[in-house]
Order: sequence, then C-alpha cells, then structure tokens
Amino acid sequence: MNTNPVGALDRKAMAAARAHWDGLIKPPQGLGSLEEFVIHLAGITGSARPSLLRRRALVMVAEHGVAEAGVSAYPPGMTREIVKAFLEEKSGTAVLGRETRTEVHLIDVGLKDDCGPKGSLFAMPDRDRSVTTLRCRKIAPGTGNFLRERAMSREQVFQALQTGSSLVREAVRDGVQGLALGEIGIGNTTACSAITAALLELPPAEVVGRGSGLSPASMEKKRLVIEEALALHRPPAGDVIEVLSMVGGLEIAALAGAILEAARCRTPAVLDGFVTCTAALCAHRLDPAIGDYLLLSHRSKERGQQQIVERLGLQPLLAFDLQYGEGVGAVLALHQAYLATCVLRDMGMWPKKKDF
Repeated sequence: MNTNPVGALDRKAMAAARAHWDGLIKPPQGLGSLEEFVIHLAGITGSARPSLLRRRALVMVAEHGVAEAGVSAYPPGMTREIVKAFLEEKSGTAVLGRETRTEVHLIDVGLKDDCGPKGSLFAMPDRDRSVTTLRCRKIAPGTGNFLRERAMSREQVFQALQTGSSLVREAVRDGVQGLALGEIGIGNTTACSAITAALLELPPAEVVGRGSGLSPASMEKKRLVIEEALALHRPPAGDVIEVLSMVGGLEIAALAGAILEAARCRTPAVLDGFVTCTAALCAHRLDPAIGDYLLLSHRSKERGQQQIVERLGLQPLLAFDLQYGEGVGAVLALHQAYLATCVLRDMGMWPKKKDF
C-alpha cells in the first residue's frame, strides 16, 4: 500500500477554478453545488480545469456469513444473482455505466462462487459504449458469521485493504481520472451498522436502518443481531483493523483501501451510500488527513450513513432520495461532475467592460 502522506488540497488551483467560474457567461453561482464540487476537484487534482473524461466504477463484491441470520430482505444467494445482472448489463449501475460511458469493474473479493483464477479478467462482449467486467481478486469465499466467530482474520483485513489500494493504482496507470465506488453483498448493511456503532460508540438503534427494504419487525431482529455480536466481540473503538476483523466485510475493507489510495494519488473517488461511507469512516480513522478528499454522491435514509455524514462533515452533490446502493449514486454524481467540468472548460467568458 502507498505510504506517502496525503497532501493538502491545492488552494491555488481552487482559487483559479473559482475565478474562472465567476467569469463565465452565467449568473454568479448559476450551477450551484456543481460549481463547488468542481472547485473541490481542482483542489484534489491540483488542476484549475480538472478533467473527468475517463471514469471508472469500482464495485466491490463479497458475501457475509451473518446473512444466515436473516438480516436482509433477500436471501444470501441473491449476491450471485446481482452479479449476473451486472454482467448481462441489466443492473442499474451497469445501465448507467453504459449510458454515461463509465467503465464498470466488478471486483470479487469474497464471492462464494469461483469466478476463475485469481487476478483474471472476464469481459462481456464488446458493446458500442462501455463494457462491464468481473475481476477476480478473491481473498476468501465470504466472511464468517460474526454471531459465532470473527468475520475474518486481521491478515485478511490487511489483504483487502491492499487489494483496494492496488486497484486504484492500476486505474491511475490506465489514465482513469475519476472513480465511483460501490458494492454488492447481501447482509453488508448489518456489518456496516456494527462497524459504525463500534467506531462511533453509538447504540445499534441509532445506526440500524431498513437496508434492502426490511419491515419494522425485521429491523428489530437486525438490531438484536448487532447487539449480540457487539456483546460477543466487544470491538475496540480505537482499533479499526480489529473492528473490521470482528464484524466487518471483505468489500468494506477493500473500499477503505481504495479510498486511502485515491487520496494519496490525488484522484477523485465518489462515495455512494451507507457501505462506502462506512468504508470512508474506517479509512478516515486510519488516516484523518484524507478528510478533505472525501466526495459524497447522496445522503440516504440509512441512519448509519447519516451519522457518518454528520461526523465527517460531508456535503452530498445529489438530492435524489436514493435508496439503492451498488454504486448507482456515485456513477450519477461522477457523471454530473463530468458535465460540470465540460461547462467550466468550454463555456464562454463575459466580455470585458470596454467591449460593451
């Protein structure tokens, strides 16, 4: 993993981007939060005219042993079906990726099924605009059921962090200029609720949400499962690796590694919903210097995500009331930001006063 320190935002590039926005033929702040988002991109990239021409979604995939406890509206095997929908380009993220020309990379870090030799790349047939691929970086065939045992070993947590980091470095080498982060994993909002409760030292009732569409009774069951797991493991709030090992997920740790590496590479990486925000919380605990590099697509109704957003001071770009996951919000936000960078680049300037 890259151990270089995370630098401060480039304030000169931000000032130059703001001055250019103000000189364009439009009302001041005419594009609202899009202008501020692009100014933030300038600070991250060090360029007053940031480019997002090449964009890639990294969607981490893993299965969770705790799904056996019935904490999701969907059965554990649904993870495999969602992956199949991605590869057939029938999932929401795959469709958006195709239509926005965003590369969609599914990363198997913890599927129970075998998708091929480690490190291999499987591409769908060529299409006119984009290709969705499944990449095998399997660390384990899912996590253990943390109601009975640790979710994974500390070594597996470090391996997942390194996997996320290497995927970002590879994207940068490929010329990718912006990343959208997403995930697939039945049961992962239960893991995220446990992680968030442990790291923020909150009772589970303040972080448990509906996830994939739970009823009130199922939400109560989910809360009890998390309480039982936290009582069993007693995860220490000051040790992120231990918390992830006890009640985490392989895709959550891989996302945390990607978030850390994106900041060190000064590459914009847009967070999606609760799961990616939980990964950002983990990454921030590992290196608080990344705080200025966190970009949020949207704010969902998940209580846990709301707690993290408040704690980290994140401002969402979109106000679409999304309740999806899988990187949908991040892909949408990254595309909106791309369009805004095109306006900054190509829109005309007000004429000088003497020209009136």
